[in-house]
Amino acid sequence: MKQIFRTISILAVVACFSSSVALSSGQEQGDAGSATSNVPTTPFEYPMAPDSLPTLQARTSYVMMHFWDAADMNKILSDTAKFNQAFHDFVSFIPYSYADSIKKSISILVEKMGEKPEHLLRMARRAEAEMYGPEADFWSEASYLMFLRPVLNNKKIKNKDKEYYLTQVKKLNSSQIGATFPSFPYTTRHGAGHNLYEYNTKYKYVLFHPSDCSDCSLTRLRLEADGVTSMLTEDNRLKIFVIAPDKPGSGWNAAMENYPYSWEIGYSPKAADMVDLRVLPTVYVLDENNKIIDRNLTVDQLLALSAAIYSTPTVPVAE
Repeated sequence: MKQIFRTISILAVVACFSSSVALSSGQEQGDAGSATSNVPTTPFEYPMAPDSLPTLQARTSYVMMHFWDAADMNKILSDTAKFNQAFHDFVSFIPYSYADSIKKSISILVEKMGEKPEHLLRMARRAEAEMYGPEADFWSEASYLMFLRPVLNNKKIKNKDKEYYLTQVKKLNSSQIGATFPSFPYTTRHGAGHNLYEYNTKYKYVLFHPSDCSDCSLTRLRLEADGVTSMLTEDNRLKIFVIAPDKPGSGWNAAMENYPYSWEIGYSPKAADMVDLRVLPTVYVLDENNKIIDRNLTVDQLLALSAAIYSTPTVPVAE
């Protein structure tokens, strides 16, 4: 809650206050009735966007580009709390800024961090916490990958320290729209071993449902009841996979007997190491070449997609 308040406060300053307002470390906030009296102090003076910039996006992009101008990196890097605070404030502007400004501003920070392994690894850890991990305020895969590249490219960082992030990079790269989906092994509900590439169909819906997911039955019922989806599976234009990304308990097989026989039902504890499954349940839609067409769709979007597949050879992006 404190972090969210802090982000809102800083955005309010960027959006509403004039450039004459300064936020600097150790400064008194002024009179209790002043506009900035509730705005937290910062580790160093943050830039203020010019009043001539008319939009929030333009202002936040400006702040990102100049965020570290006044920072004494030696002092910031010697104080973990201040670095963590500044890094959080910096990345909190990402959802509101232009893509090009985000890339350039991250490059500026990476250059300022230098080549010391401990500094780059600290930056990677904070980036994971802020933009990738389960407690992050938001997820930004493209930005997160930019913070990992200098770690992976640094020859002084040990391979054992790189391996953790390399696994994440591979997983994210194979989970993007347009990427080739990995052919992970799975065990069917009948105990047979298979992999995704064994089936040659025009389209695949790969649904990842935890073995203990009580709400996932609604998705199954709606897909099963949809006439168009059923026709697509019957004429082999569509194959539906329901994969548990864990080792199911003893009652799982019996529960899976309710699923249609034409669907491929199985489990694969290794799937989470090969594809992004931070959100569960989730779904990936693949084409005949196992390229990802779309991902993280709702059941309504899946049904709309089935209708589009049935009526036309091209597949629009689900809305």
